[in-house]
Amino acid sequence: MRIVIVGAGAAGLTLASNIRYNDEETEIIIFTKGEDIAYSPCAIPLVLGGCIESFDDIIMHDADYYLDKNIQVHLDTAVTHVDSDNKTITFEKDTACETMGYDKLVLAVGSEIIDPGFDIDDADSIFSLTNIHDGKIIQKSLEGKKDVVFISNFSIGIESAYELAKKGYNVTFLEQSFGILPLFLDGEMSGKLIELNDGVDFETNADVTAITTDGSKKVIHYNDKSITADVVILPSNKVPSTSLAVEAGCEIGEFGAVKINEYLETSVEDIYAIGDCVEVESHVTGTPTMSPAGTTAVRQAMVLANNFTGNKLTFDPVVNTVVSKVGEYNYACSGITESFANMIGMPVVSEYMETCQKARYYPQNNKLYIKMICKLDGTVVGCQMLSEGDISSKIDALSFIITDNLKCDEIIQKEFSYTPSLAMVVSPLVQISLKIMKKIE
Repeated sequence: MRIVIVGAGAAGLTLASNIRYNDEETEIIIFTKGEDIAYSPCAIPLVLGGCIESFDDIIMHDADYYLDKNIQVHLDTAVTHVDSDNKTITFEKDTACETMGYDKLVLAVGSEIIDPGFDIDDADSIFSLTNIHDGKIIQKSLEGKKDVVFISNFSIGIESAYELAKKGYNVTFLEQSFGILPLFLDGEMSGKLIELNDGVDFETNADVTAITTDGSKKVIHYNDKSITADVVILPSNKVPSTSLAVEAGCEIGEFGAVKINEYLETSVEDIYAIGDCVEVESHVTGTPTMSPAGTTAVRQAMVLANNFTGNKLTFDPVVNTVVSKVGEYNYACSGITESFANMIGMPVVSEYMETCQKARYYPQNNKLYIKMICKLDGTVVGCQMLSEGDISSKIDALSFIITDNLKCDEIIQKEFSYTPSLAMVVSPLVQISLKIMKKIE
C-alpha cells in the first residue's frame, strides 16, 4: 500500500512516524513546499529573543532521518493537482512536473496567510511571522534596527514582541480586537496580562488603515493616528488551505475548512485530512469549530495512523487547551470564553479570583489569577489562568474536568495534591468552584 501525505508539519510527520512504528512495509511518501521540517513554530519567539541560540537548534530532524526510517520526504515540492477518480496527484519541483498514484491520500496542508485588509505602499521591512523561514528573515532584518510594530499577531507574535523588548527593542503592539489573544482570554484576563508585564506598548481596538513609507521608516496609520517603525510584523490572519481538497471533491464545512468525520475521513473515498486544514467538533457546544494547535494535529495523526494499521480509533471533540508564556507570565485556557458564550447565546456564570500557587506563607510564591466559566447548573465550560509559575498541570486538570462535564459541586469532592512548597491545601480549582456555587445559589 502507498500512503501519500501532503504537508510536513506536526500532523504529516507524526502520521508518517506512527504508521512506520506499527507497519514496516507500507510505502510512505511526504510532499512539502517548505525546505525546513520537524520544528515547532512555538519556539520561533525564543530564537528571536535569544533564549535559544539558533534556528538550527529547533530543527529536530532532517529528511535523511526519515529516509533512514524508509519514509520519503520531498522538500521544496508543491502538489498542484489531485485526481480522486484516478487516485493520482501531480507535483512540481523546480521546472519538473510529475504524476504519482496513491492508495491513501492524506491532506495535512495546514493554513495560509490572507491579505491583512489594509493598503501597503512598499513591502520592504514588512513581514509575516508564521514559520521558521519568516523568523530567519525577520532576525536578519532586525540587525541595526530599533523600533518594531506588531499588528494583531496572535500567540507567536505577542510572545515575540516581549522577547524583542527584553533585547532592548522599542516594541508597540497594535491589537485590532478588544484585547490580546481574544480567542483564548476574556477582556479582563487579557487586560491583566498586559498590566502584569512591562516592555511592550499596547493599543487595543486599533483600526489599521494603511502602511506607508517615509524615508527608511514605515508609518502605520490607525484610528486617525500614526506610528513609525523600522520593522513591521503583519497580522497572522490565516484560513485553512483547501484548494487541493476542493479539486478532489471533498466537502468543505461552515468554517471554510475540510469537513471530516470521527475517523478523519473526508467525503471522498481514500482521502483523509488532519491538522489546521480541517474543522472539528467542540465538546462544549457540540458544533463545528477550529482547533489550529500542534497538540490537536498530533492527536489526529496518532488516531489516523492507528486506523491505517488495524486499530479502529475515533478522534474525540476538542476543548482547545492552551498554555504559553507572554513576557514574564504564563497564560493558559481550556474550553470557551465568556465572550464567546455570550456571542452564541449560552447562559453562563463566571467568577474571577486572585490567589496563590503555593501555601500563602511559603516565601517563594507566585500569584495565580484565574477565571472560570460555567453553565447555570454549575457545569464547567471554560477556564483561564495567569501566573509567573507553572500552570500547565492545572489547565490540564481543567481540560479533563470540562471533557468529563463535571460540575463545581463535583470538583470540590475531588482529590488534589498538597505540600507547602508546591501547592495550597485547598486547590485554587476548589476555591473558585466554591465561589461559583455560592453565586449560583
